[in-house]
Formats: sequence, C-alpha cells, structure tokens
Amino acid sequence: MSWRTRTQSSGSTTTTTTTTSSMDGGGGGGGGGGGGGGMGTACYVYPIDNNLVLPLDPNPDAFYQRGIDMNIPMTMDDGRTVTMWGFTDLAAGGGMDGMGAGTFPSPAMRVRQGQLVQTQLQVGMMMYHTIHHHGIEPEYRSDGVGHISWDVNGTYTYQWRPTHAGTYFYHCHTNTVLHAEMGMYGALIVDPPQGPGRAFEGGPAYDVEAIWAVDEIDSSWHTLDWTAGTCGGDVGLNDLNPDYFVITGVDGAQSALTAPGVAVNMNRGQRLLVRYICAGYMPQQMRFGGLTASVVASDGRPLPQAINVTQLDAVSAERYDCIITPTRSGTYTVEIDIKHWVTGQVLGTARTRINVA
Repeated sequence: MSWRTRTQSSGSTTTTTTTTSSMDGGGGGGGGGGGGGGMGTACYVYPIDNNLVLPLDPNPDAFYQRGIDMNIPMTMDDGRTVTMWGFTDLAAGGGMDGMGAGTFPSPAMRVRQGQLVQTQLQVGMMMYHTIHHHGIEPEYRSDGVGHISWDVNGTYTYQWRPTHAGTYFYHCHTNTVLHAEMGMYGALIVDPPQGPGRAFEGGPAYDVEAIWAVDEIDSSWHTLDWTAGTCGGDVGLNDLNPDYFVITGVDGAQSALTAPGVAVNMNRGQRLLVRYICAGYMPQQMRFGGLTASVVASDGRPLPQAINVTQLDAVSAERYDCIITPTRSGTYTVEIDIKHWVTGQVLGTARTRINVA
C-alpha cells in the first residue's frame, strides 16, 4: 500500500553516487546543512539528483527541522514494550539516529493556509528516509515519494505552500509499507489564515480540539531492518496481523480512555473539533458513544454540506473533521473498530472518552 500526494516547491544541494551521498547546501530560515553517510542495502533507493533540485526561498513563513529516531520504546497496556520509529524535532533539541527525543506519533506541524513552509530532513548513518506531506499537492521535487522523487541520506529541504485549511499528516515514503507501520508519521494541521479557532476559512468555529490518529500495530514487524523487503526477499509485509490498536500513540485497550491529549474534557455547549486520521492500513469504523458528529470536511476539503452521523467509516489515510456539540453532561465512550480489509472481521477496538461537565 502506498500513500501519495504531491508537493509544491523545493530545494537543497547535493552530490551523490550510487553508494554514498554528501549534502551541501542552503536552506531558508535556517535551512541547508551538511552531512553524509553510506547507503544501505535497499535495492530501490533513488539518490538526490543535484541537477533537478530547486533553489529555496530565503524567507519562508514557517520552518521545521526533523531528524530520525528508530528506537522509540512504547509500553503497551499489557506491559510489553514495542519499538517504534519516528521523526524528531531538531529545533526543540531532538536527537538523531536513535539518540533519543523521538515520539510516536512524530511531533505535529501546524501552519496557516497560504504560508510558504520549509521542512528540512536530516538523515544520518547508513539509511534513507523521506518526508511526504500527505494531501498538500506540492511540486514533485518536494513530494517526498520514493521512486517518484528521491530518498534522503544527509540533509534535504522540502518547500511547500498549503492552499486549503484542514487536517493532513506527514510520513516517510521510503519502503512505505514498513516505515509507516513502524510509526513514521505525524499530524499536519493547516489553519485558516486567521489562525486556529475555525475548521477552515468561513467554516464552523470550535472551542476544544482533539487529534485522533488511529492505527494498528503488528508487533512481529517491529524487529525488522529499514530495508526489509526491498531486495526481493519475502519478509511478510503482505501479511499484517495487528495485536495492538492505538489512538495518537496511546494503547486503546485502556490508556486512551484517560490519556491527556487523547481523552477530551469539555463543558456542555462547547464545540469540539475532532481531527480524525485513519493512520493504519485496515478499514476503521468510529462510533461516537451516542453523540452526533457533524462531518464538515474530508481530506482537507470542506464538504458542500455538513453530514450528521453517529458512526463514521474510513480507510487508510483518510481524514475527517468532525464538530461535536454535546447538550448533556456525561461521559461518552468513543470506540473505533479496526477491521480486516477482506473479511470485515473486527480485529480489535481502540477506545477513548469525551467527558462533558
């Protein structure tokens, strides 16, 4: 399965060979950088072509720096620890190459519609990754899709401009089936030009916000190397058997019922905006615990007319913006079933709560 969109305008300078790469170039707003490292054994890697990269604008409106952490321990409700991968926030002191400070999901990016944004990716050691800003539709040299653009070892800066407010996400697009399942993604929120407070320009206002990225984890995959399956060997990436079901990086068996940032606390009469990201590969069905949700946007685009639902079905990489306005106090348990993509069998359920005072 491959997640794709396009990007808008990009740059960084690089010299590469088929076995090593070294990066040397500028980046707006603190971009650019140096680095290098050997290429791993991935058979499909497309090193950066210096003749194709675009110059960067020296004055972006927003600038993000991301590193790589492939050693993020996640303790599940049954006491087991599963190793996740992710991006770090280098500007906030995050490390690289397993040196700590990585989170699952990766740190969110939040920008405003119409801003010129640059995302600098720094990859060390002998591996390749990319960043794909899913749904933004940029120019292909900033797209971050392996096989279409290139895979990054060293430093590369993507440049893009979101034209629609809404809920998106970013993820690695190298060996995507494995890297996305390992947790290499994060929320990407585009606010209207005026900033947070409305789902989109001229859209409904909200008082409280929740980002629910719902995912399934097959722990048997989480000992694999980043190159697994890329050279023709069968490592089982066609056979996903999830044993954990999570909401925004929290085990949905119990912890997500009360976890800060996942469970919602609000007052009666307030408007809650749920930014729902189907971050797994399996189909999902969300039930709102007896509440009615008004779906106002899908995949970063406003719907012509809001649709009121008590349950919502989604497939991989879909996003929905839902407004919920409880009229009665109480605790409402939200349930998300993760289903087998062929049989429809419920494989597991993740749960959280909306607590209304």
